[in-house]
Amino acid sequence: MLATYKRVIKYDGRMVHPIEIMGLKRELPVVYIGYVTINNERFGAYIASDADLVLGDTEFIGVISEELARLIGPFNPDVIVAPEAKSVALAYGVSKKLGINHFIIVRKDTKTYMSDYISVDVSSITTRKPQRLVLDSVSTMRLRGRRVCLLDDVISTGSTMRTLERLIKIVNANIICKAVIWVEGPWIDEHEFQYIGELPIFIE
Repeated sequence: MLATYKRVIKYDGRMVHPIEIMGLKRELPVVYIGYVTINNERFGAYIASDADLVLGDTEFIGVISEELARLIGPFNPDVIVAPEAKSVALAYGVSKKLGINHFIIVRKDTKTYMSDYISVDVSSITTRKPQRLVLDSVSTMRLRGRRVCLLDDVISTGSTMRTLERLIKIVNANIICKAVIWVEGPWIDEHEFQYIGELPIFIE
């Protein structure tokens, strides 16, 4: 049955998942995330977490940012928009490669310095409870009428990306591309995205 699902593997007890991407070899820790639904069936699920790579591996961030910039460049975006926190370094790296002087980070909560903001609720498979994606008024002004590329490290169920799209439409900006490092699991049509590699989800 698993063979009918893209990027789904039966969990075999492994603690790490080896990857090779853009000539870089790494081992990702395999972590339990709870239950997921695939085609109306519930499974206990594990993912290969890239958090250590995208938050602190400077070689990885540099190489991947260059490749993402190559994929995104032909769309000629005015600004890169990414959610905090794992995609902050990527947004910086890609923007620098493309010569974009300012990128936008969508926050996951309101801050006291935000005098005005818009927010949309979101749940993802890696968070224990619903979150909010928030754009402050300064970011809103920077985005209005601009050509936007949405950027994230991984897309799995697509809930975060869909919420980003809702926010961008609210501020009257134009989404011209969506890019990720990895497509993960069976839920998403990868043809909608610029991406570099794929990650499995492990189920039991």
